[in-house]
Amino acid sequence: MGIFGWDIMRARLRGALTAAVAATVVLGATATGAAGDSSSPPRLPQPTGHVARGALGQHEMFIVPVYWSGSAPAPLDDDAITSMVAGAGSYYSGVSNGQMTAKLGWASGWQKLALTETEAASCDRIAIRDKVRDIVGGGRPTDHLIVYLNNESACDFTDLESVGPSAFGDGYTISNGVMSETLFRRIISINAGATATGSLDCVADGQPSPLSSSCTYREGTEPWDPTSTAPYGKVGMPQADSLWRFGLVADTDFPRIETGTNTTVTIAPLTAASGKQGFYFDDGGYRYLVDYRVPAGQDAWIDDRTATIGPKTWTDPGGGVIVHRQLLGEELGPRELIDFHADAVTADTKRHPGLERAESYTSPDGHWSLRVGAASATSATISVSFPSLSKVQRWSGADRFATSAIISTKNYSTGVPVAYVASGQVYTDALSGAPVAGKNRGPVLLVDTDAVPDVVAAELTRLRPRKIVIFGGPATITPAVEAKLGSYTTGEVERWSGADRFATSAAIAAQSYPAGVDTVLVASGRVFTDALSGAPVAGRDRGPVLLVDTDAIPSVVAGELRRLSPRRIVVLGGPATISERALAVLKGYAGTVERWSGDDRFSTSAEITAHAYAPLVRTAFIASGRVFTDALSGSPVAGRDRGPVLLVDTTSIPDSVRAELTRLKPRRIVIFGGPATVSTGVQAELAAYLP
Repeated sequence: MGIFGWDIMRARLRGALTAAVAATVVLGATATGAAGDSSSPPRLPQPTGHVARGALGQHEMFIVPVYWSGSAPAPLDDDAITSMVAGAGSYYSGVSNGQMTAKLGWASGWQKLALTETEAASCDRIAIRDKVRDIVGGGRPTDHLIVYLNNESACDFTDLESVGPSAFGDGYTISNGVMSETLFRRIISINAGATATGSLDCVADGQPSPLSSSCTYREGTEPWDPTSTAPYGKVGMPQADSLWRFGLVADTDFPRIETGTNTTVTIAPLTAASGKQGFYFDDGGYRYLVDYRVPAGQDAWIDDRTATIGPKTWTDPGGGVIVHRQLLGEELGPRELIDFHADAVTADTKRHPGLERAESYTSPDGHWSLRVGAASATSATISVSFPSLSKVQRWSGADRFATSAIISTKNYSTGVPVAYVASGQVYTDALSGAPVAGKNRGPVLLVDTDAVPDVVAAELTRLRPRKIVIFGGPATITPAVEAKLGSYTTGEVERWSGADRFATSAAIAAQSYPAGVDTVLVASGRVFTDALSGAPVAGRDRGPVLLVDTDAIPSVVAGELRRLSPRRIVVLGGPATISERALAVLKGYAGTVERWSGDDRFSTSAEITAHAYAPLVRTAFIASGRVFTDALSGSPVAGRDRGPVLLVDTTSIPDSVRAELTRLKPRRIVIFGGPATVSTGVQAELAAYLP
């Protein structure tokens, strides 16, 4: 629950505003608004359809002044409020080429809320919200409900905004004594999901630094963005991340840079009408958002002043290449401005945070580095490198589906004989399918239950497979998706499935392996991690993976074992996942039954590779032992390339895996998945195991 229970809110403590902004509270004569001065404001307009990312179109402000004790305060000045909203609307119209506008919907008369003594004394924001919602209801993503308080002393904030649409479908703000054009600009941005911005002040070894382990965040002090309190008295362009969230910049014009892969990117300034307007990359638990400002258009004022910082005089605040960071997994959290020209004076002005032409910066841990090459009024060229990470490759996308597409793109050519499709929600089918894909040199792509993600559709279009095989039944991948997949191949779409996960593993084996295989690997159908390291072994050795229950061999799997008649069965995992009783039953289906296991999922992966691979492997593949989806598409590649898959934790390499990497002496290491599943810290540590 957030501050408002259901809504994720951005909070600002009383006193954080500048005196100029705090003084813009307007109290005046009559507040009729669009709805007139009524004792009960009208219900908000109801949603009529989806608005792209909740921002494009006309934004309307609906203001409900409330109090709970004494007589109603003086009415708000409707003309002044209309002018403030119009000013905010003019700003967004200018930066969006007319695609975003704003107006006052209505401002009601004062509403007296029946709060309990406890609710009033604590400024119970949930109670205030719920009582106002009982009156006006909810609205559309481009509607903004603003509850206005008359400087209530019990309330320790100035203004609070929902980040993105609230649980009621519209944007929501509660303002305690603040009414200004700055506020309305901030409301539109934050209610659209473009979160608050502020400055980051860091100290390293007692000296000011762009980044360090000791940093203080000051909200609202970012020089340009409309979510700030406009410390320079003017506001610039929204940052590229905001423009993307508004729907004004396409995904392709604000791309993700793969962490660990050195590259050079040319971007246009934020004021440009088109083109690539920024990029981002992930490292060390943060997302770094990069864009470029020049003194033109809405940013024309940024070089009107100068500031002396150290031995050099800079434009104040100026522009250049600007970098914000945001915590990964907290996309609705604040965006922190990195000041590349930090000094000992903590101030909202007299600063120059951006990187200029020929300047460079390397993060304290050496994970990433930026260097600005050519820079002009029309573009900046930025070299992005990862000094301590680039020795280790990473194959990842924005999500599990995109990661499967990226892995496929890097490893398979157009015209593959077969592409395999598995659920990105239910893992078991792909565990048995991965060895088949490895044996037959085809990719495994992940889809949703009832949809083919766009990134996967694009990869299938590129691949042009001669056949598509679906792993799993219609409960995991619907017939509608099966029909859709037919448009990506000139051949058949087959489905290999059974009544459950165990039967599906038997069906996949029956479709793919003749009787008399040398080795069958047996894994738990309840605990998935052991099969992640086992599947590449099966793919290399052209043997199946069959799933069993913890304490029993399902009859359909027993039947398939009788048909396969293997010389050897290898059980993956310890007695907690496949019991000694189940292992004893398996001895009736092969001459030799052995168990490969360790104390946990990580040591089990090391034990599997220790049994299956000799030192000096060409490539060792690394996957998360916590998030399984990335390895589902990666295991077939590992099987094809005869390389092991080892499991690591999100932010650490277990000792058993370290020992196994030392023994294997790989010539190359590839990570499946992004920094949220295997951190860049782990990526940097893995480099030590390469020659």
